[in-house]
Amino acid sequence: MQGKLRGKREVADVPEQRKKDKSLDSLINVRKQRIDRFERERNEAREAWRQLRVLLRAVKQRWRAALQEAMDYWRDARAGFLRMAITSGQFRKAKAVYERMQKQAAQLHLESREAVGPCKEARNEFFEARRRVMDANRQYEKICILRNEMKPAEGES
Repeated sequence: MQGKLRGKREVADVPEQRKKDKSLDSLINVRKQRIDRFERERNEAREAWRQLRVLLRAVKQRWRAALQEAMDYWRDARAGFLRMAITSGQFRKAKAVYERMQKQAAQLHLESREAVGPCKEARNEFFEARRRVMDANRQYEKICILRNEMKPAEGES
């Protein structure tokens, strides 16, 4: 005789554990990396703008100092001539020196005006980088709120 036949048991349906969806977490990580990059770019833009402002300020100060020096020189030369402390030849020489000083001051003024353009461009780049950081932070916060809203829903199903 053969052995007793056993009854076939029905396989119990046990629901498989669903793998948690990691796509939102990976999206959050990507967004965080993007924010870090944008913040680094913003900080670099801020530093570049600051350096250009320092250069612009230095050029403007050189221009103002040259202009003041020329005015002081001319005032002293005129005062000396009117006091009859210097001759007319010395006065003409002083006038030529004054004109050269004025030309030099005008050149420094041109340099300061040319330095304004890059400074404005750097300012615009900084504010654009700042706007990108703010937008990225806003998007990151929205995604984090969405993830936090979805967590209780995942626990129910």
